[in-house]
Amino acid sequence: MAAVLVHVDLVGDRPDASSLVALAAGRHVASSWGATLYAAVVVHDPHHANVTSTHDDIAATTMPSVPGLADAESMLARAGADKVVIAVSRGPVAPLWSAVGNAWRGVVDHLRPRLVLFGADAPSAAELGPRTAARIGARLLLRARASGIDDVELRDRDGGYARVGDGGAAVAMVGRAPAIDAVPDDCDVDVVVLALPGTRDERIELVTTSPAEIAHATGTVLVLGDDVANDTRIAAGAKRLAGLMNAHLVGGPAAVRSGAIANGAVVDKATPLAPELVVTIGGAQVDVAGATSVIKIGASPATRIAGVDGVVPGAADVGLGDLVKRLEAS
Repeated sequence: MAAVLVHVDLVGDRPDASSLVALAAGRHVASSWGATLYAAVVVHDPHHANVTSTHDDIAATTMPSVPGLADAESMLARAGADKVVIAVSRGPVAPLWSAVGNAWRGVVDHLRPRLVLFGADAPSAAELGPRTAARIGARLLLRARASGIDDVELRDRDGGYARVGDGGAAVAMVGRAPAIDAVPDDCDVDVVVLALPGTRDERIELVTTSPAEIAHATGTVLVLGDDVANDTRIAAGAKRLAGLMNAHLVGGPAAVRSGAIANGAVVDKATPLAPELVVTIGGAQVDVAGATSVIKIGASPATRIAGVDGVVPGAADVGLGDLVKRLEAS
């Protein structure tokens, strides 16, 4: 029987919310395809009695002693998993291939899944997703969602898809999924414990295992520069533009002092922003990190700005006002 495997990140002792979205998508796909749904968690237990094993025999006989693990298993069962795989790593767990790659590779090799799912916003997705696809020779779907009722398929926003009749494996980063039917709290789930040889790659020096603190990772963000924050026309235009675009309006300390933004909307130039679109107004200086597109309002037509995809030329107040009028007219 085909296997659908979902990688689950634990945040503290609870499954990450994005991983649960992927698990919901996996439940729909597995039910439609007649597949078994596995939810896999990599944990570290320094006292676990790892068995001496070969590639074909890595099943452990004892459960790892990890606080909160039993509750996490119950949550995964209620979220629709048929089986929960606990991969015991000899090294500390971090959202990095160098830390958990060996353990995760053992899970994939042991189950040989047809489909592997990650929550698109889960901590490990960016590291493990593409590498998993490369290892098993699978198609990689970015920001995929489950669609369909009887014949469920996964489709991403770039047009890629995974269907039951396709040949080969697929790896998908799931951004959205329909809710699943409620599963009883007392449901039983099979638990498989794998004691995996190896630890993190000692050739790689870890500077940090903490992911970047990225603000506003979805949607559109408008950044009001401190140099124009005291201009009441620009501040009012920025608020109107934010409303028209359903965007977050942020800025620096000057924008707060002028009353253009609230205290909770302050970002500085060291705060990474990673939405689909960033629009800067005036001389705003921010770290656009992984933003898909960056537009600057208030620039010379001849100006070429590194990392900026487009400009609204002229003075900031003129360009902003013209853009607001155009959007309102449309």
